[in-house]
Amino acid sequence: MTPLLRFVLAVIAGLVIGLLLPMPQPESSAGLIALVGLSIIGWTAAGSSRTRASGERVVPVTGPRARSASPGAIVAGAVLLGLGLGVTGAWQASSDCRARIPDGARVAFRGAIASLGWPDASVELRVDAVSVDGAWQRCPGAIRMRPPRGAPIEPGRPVTASGRWYTFPPDSRWPSPPERAGFLAASSLEPGTGEGKALLRLRGGVQARLRELLPRRAAIAEALLLARREGLDAELKRQFAAAGLTHLLAISGTHVGLVAGVLLLLAGIARLPVPAAAAVSAAGAVAYVLFLGAPHAASRAALQLIALLLVRALQRPADPYTLLAASALVLVAVDPLAVLNAGFQLSYAGIFGLLEWRRPIAARLPDWLPRWASDGLAAGTAATLATAPIAALHFGIVAPIAIIANLVAVPLVAAAVPALGVILAAGAVWPAAGRLLGEGADAILAALDAVAAAAAAVPAGHATVARPAVLAALVGTALAILVARRTAGPETRSTRPHGRGFAEGSAVPLPQHAMRRVVAFACIAAALVAWPLAVRLAGDGAIRIHAIDVGQGDALAIRTPAGRWIVVDAGPRTPRFDAGRARVVPFLLDHGVRRIDLLVLSHPDADHIGGVEALFETFDVLAVVDPAIPTGKDMYLGTLTAARNEGSRWIAARAGRELRLDDVVLEFLAPSAETVDAPGEANDYSAVFRLSFGRFAALFLGDAPAAVENEIVAARGNGLVSHVLKVGHHGSRTSTGDSLLAAASPRVALVSVGLRNRYGHPDPGVVARLARRGVRILRTDRHGTVTVRASAGGEIELLTTR
Repeated sequence: MTPLLRFVLAVIAGLVIGLLLPMPQPESSAGLIALVGLSIIGWTAAGSSRTRASGERVVPVTGPRARSASPGAIVAGAVLLGLGLGVTGAWQASSDCRARIPDGARVAFRGAIASLGWPDASVELRVDAVSVDGAWQRCPGAIRMRPPRGAPIEPGRPVTASGRWYTFPPDSRWPSPPERAGFLAASSLEPGTGEGKALLRLRGGVQARLRELLPRRAAIAEALLLARREGLDAELKRQFAAAGLTHLLAISGTHVGLVAGVLLLLAGIARLPVPAAAAVSAAGAVAYVLFLGAPHAASRAALQLIALLLVRALQRPADPYTLLAASALVLVAVDPLAVLNAGFQLSYAGIFGLLEWRRPIAARLPDWLPRWASDGLAAGTAATLATAPIAALHFGIVAPIAIIANLVAVPLVAAAVPALGVILAAGAVWPAAGRLLGEGADAILAALDAVAAAAAAVPAGHATVARPAVLAALVGTALAILVARRTAGPETRSTRPHGRGFAEGSAVPLPQHAMRRVVAFACIAAALVAWPLAVRLAGDGAIRIHAIDVGQGDALAIRTPAGRWIVVDAGPRTPRFDAGRARVVPFLLDHGVRRIDLLVLSHPDADHIGGVEALFETFDVLAVVDPAIPTGKDMYLGTLTAARNEGSRWIAARAGRELRLDDVVLEFLAPSAETVDAPGEANDYSAVFRLSFGRFAALFLGDAPAAVENEIVAARGNGLVSHVLKVGHHGSRTSTGDSLLAAASPRVALVSVGLRNRYGHPDPGVVARLARRGVRILRTDRHGTVTVRASAGGEIELLTTR
């Protein structure tokens, strides 16, 4: 570990602590902490003794004022410096003008739109000033804006956007970047004053040209070339994630290296001197990164490229770890919150894996493999090993198939990026030539898409994992390394025949005791086994009902006291968002679920069954209950096909039917056979059931309208009394009537509803009816995922999680 790498790791460790550490008067405390750290570093560095090497023994050069070098003091100073940076970053994020705008405030922003929009997608607005209640103030930065329907979107054009500001509730203890503080639901978009932003105008022009030349695959082209991912649909993102190729859809060092390499090639063709060629390459790479908006991975690559070209021009040795550490130090100094960014973490982890493990892995591959294959496999394996824990923590997926998929996909990207540049240049000079060449670029992108789809479909090529399991594996690995080192005995050395990465006859260390490996694997296995066991033992004889925050839709997970799971609906699925994959599956995995004992589908609307297919792909589903309505909706038919392929037992939801799991009873109240036979809307057929566990009860209404509620009240009367009411139809005014509330007498009402949804749910009248009866209302849009813990005696405890 080089001194600079050790120093930067200490800075980042302190920074992470500082981001979470509450500090009084952070604006002054941060500076003081950083100053103390710099003082320790400076004092230690200035007084450290100089040394010279004599054979294998280091002899200090002493003097009257010489002191021994103290690496520990420098590390301590670096931690304090990082602590100051972290406190500063958290304070700046919380005090930013965008973070201080009140939720629901009427605001106006002056700025320029950063990119072309896509249907039903928000756009980025680069802001110069904001007005809250008519008072303008300077507020530079970026926000997300939902433009008015039909409003012209012209990147770079000055605009004044007015509307209502909606804050995003915090989703963790970590500070959130100001650009994710909230979004503007614009009601008007008026032309502004000024000349606009030429760089944004240029980027918008490139987007427009890509959409003209590549109408079928413009979204993936924009992701590869411009780092704009708004146009990618949910299925394409899922395929690339399952194939382990998500990194290719984000601008990374590969893209910057391609740009720099092409410029170096052109400079060589033009016979420029080496310093001039290096300067042209560096300047072009920096311009490209700035054009993209300086994403972290691209910035890292540009900084390393500049440093590498500089040390080569000076004819100095370049240690790759030192260059890596230097670029990280620059980025975290400029943006302390960068350490929380998935792109930042994946970029540095991938490069570290390549530097540390590529050659040793290549040396262990068979000699009969071609050089390109062994290098590609070694690089893919090294990068996958290094980035897998980070990808699992952020995205909940591990894809071993990426090792093979990258062998094909990376060369395709290496061909696609220059090809896109060529068709843009050709199209600007001769549109017909651009369209002709665009067919070739489209073929490359189609091949990349096909590789992702094929890799995603490989059995066992990827796995969805839970964050606690990843953390358990990391703890077990750390414990294994510690135990292996503690139990390390003397090592024998032997020679091996020539292999890639080693000179012929070179010595390779071999462990003397195979028991070290056994102990290491045992530590990892123990940690992985202990996690689900701890989850199961945490049941404590109570039932838990989780209303999962899936936006505008329904998804509930119920854990019986014996650890069996009932899932009710799975949230919506749209071209850009699959709640099943994004919210429900990760939630269940985090809670140790391996099997769903009962899946209840209230009715075949997309906001209830959209995410169901992801459940079938991830878990064993033993039984499915649904109203069995004859409908030709594609999503519903896909759900039935998935259930049939899974071999799940199918049960029709009908009034009077009871299902029992352990001591939990589900009594279905609707639909009746007469209702199913009569014509009506899908909501009329909603599966309504009352769950009981001892003296505790909860009533689940699906999207049943008031007419169905009245029929149930007439049939059951006081038999509907329940502690918890899952409010019908997301709080629509057509449901949750007075007669039902009088019969059920709930103490708690759960409302599954999307943040600032376009339907106005929950209806103020429904909220007023619940409030008049003293019912406590918990909403997923405000409280996040809501958990009700209930004992058999009827005592309940409420927990909300953002």
